[in-house]
Order: sequence, then C-alpha cells, then structure tokens
Amino acid sequence: MKDNNAALVRFCINKIGTPYVMGTNGRIFTKSIYRDLVNRNPGGWFTEARLPVVRSWFGRETADCHGLIEWFVREQSGKPYDMAADEVFRIAKEKGEIKTMPEMIGVCVRYPGHVGVYIGGGYVVEARGFDYGVCLTALKSRPWTHWYKHPRIKYDNKAMLAPSPQKIGRTTDKYSVVWLQLALNRQIAEGIIEGKPLTVDGVYGTRTAVLAAAYWKYKGWTKENEVWGVGKSTIKALQK
Repeated sequence: MKDNNAALVRFCINKIGTPYVMGTNGRIFTKSIYRDLVNRNPGGWFTEARLPVVRSWFGRETADCHGLIEWFVREQSGKPYDMAADEVFRIAKEKGEIKTMPEMIGVCVRYPGHVGVYIGGGYVVEARGFDYGVCLTALKSRPWTHWYKHPRIKYDNKAMLAPSPQKIGRTTDKYSVVWLQLALNRQIAEGIIEGKPLTVDGVYGTRTAVLAAAYWKYKGWTKENEVWGVGKSTIKALQK
C-alpha cells in the first residue's frame, strides 16, 4: 500500500464499522488507554451514559475522525503520527470552501473540529461519532464548510482504482462493493441502465444485485433479474 489518495480511500472504506472513541487512532483499545482518556476526558466526551458501551470495545481497534487518517499514515510510515484535525487544516497548502472542491478522491472535507475523506461519487467516509463509528455519508447531507489536500498524502489519482482481485460479491471487502455501487450509479446517471441510484453502503444486497443484472442485460450477458457476483469482465467494462 502506498501513501497516496487511492490507498487512503481503500483503507478508510475497509474500516467501515470501526467504533468511534475520542482520542484514538486505530490502536487496540485497552483498559490503560481507556483510563488515561477518561481521566483527561477530551471535550467532555466520556459521559457516564457512554462508558458501558465504550468498555465493551476493549480489544478492538477504534478511531476518531482524524485518528482514522492518522491510522493510515502510521501504517504506511511505521512512525507515530498524532495531530488535531483543525491543526492539519491550518497547515494544509491546498484548500478552499466546499463549493470549490475538486472532484478528486482522498480530498479531506471538514467543518471545525471534524474531518472526513471524500471517496468520489458524492460520498464521504468519516469516523462520524459515538452513535455511528466509521461510516459512509452523502457529501451533501453533512455540514462540510471546506476541503483540503492532506499534507501527509500524495494525490496521484482522480478516481477509485478497480478492485483487486477482480471479483465482487457478498463476501468480498467493503471497498470492492463500494466501487461497484458507485460504478452502477454512474451507469444510471449516464442513462445506460434504469433504476433509482443506490445508497452506497458497502453491502452487496438485493438492490445492488438487481442493478448488476440490469447492467448485464444491457451488455447482453444475462436474462436474470439478480446477479449476486461479478468478475473481471464486468469490472473492466464498468471501468470504461
């Protein structure tokens, strides 16, 4: 894995479902980390109501918003990395108001105190908070005010790279399913297939299977109403 924007997007999508704990960045959540954070209680986050649930996450990887990006950077460099989201925005050299955001994956979107990673197709992956963990959200549904290129990321790609290995189904990783869902949504937007755009969530469910079948019918590959897995030929065609 490289420290570029395509690798960042793949990494973050595959962390969907990770619990959100303020002050953490991907390391295994332990009792000693918990005690230290509760004693410091950054932002008053560790409330009595949250503590029982937070304790249930001992032994799991957890992250907060910028902690998700710190996790990626640390795994690439092998060195500790810990910075506040607002401080990173302050030092970023390329940035602007959200209305000027380029259509490029891996760009960070932010409002004061929070950050997410744009994955393309109008979606963001973010460690959203205690009630959500790491999740996908529609860009327009959230109050983002600015974008920026993260100073620790190389921006080499405009779009998500095709899945590898080239097979997508119900048991493949979340990145592969998200890639397929965004690709099928593009086919709808371009008028190639008909249907309501998918809510991109990384789950190969019935609606994804129905739209995959619609694409196969367009290509003359099937008469089925549901396709529960696609391979190299479909991925190659969708890339075009």
